[in-house]
Amino acid sequence: MKFGISNKGGVLASIEVRAPFIEEIKAKQFEDENLNELRKRTLSGKAQDATLDVGVMLSFKGRICVPRVNDLIKKLLTESHGSQYSIHPGVTKMYRDLK
Repeated sequence: MKFGISNKGGVLASIEVRAPFIEEIKAKQFEDENLNELRKRTLSGKAQDATLDVGVMLSFKGRICVPRVNDLIKKLLTESHGSQYSIHPGVTKMYRDLK
């Protein structure tokens, strides 16, 4: 959370919310050989659509690259579709939540 006080005495606050999976994805990207190869090509300037942000998060066309290690992809899908905060819940879950 960041706070700042303006010259007029007002307080400006900013909150950044990040999913707990972001740090896990960032750490496990180094375990995926395909992503390591993409990282090398990105650093050498040979990968046009891939980027590395300041936190060393590898992205492709603006989307985070999720490594194929352990059951991370399955874990992400289960969490995103099963959470009460999911954007696109299944019909059964939506019915149960509305009920």
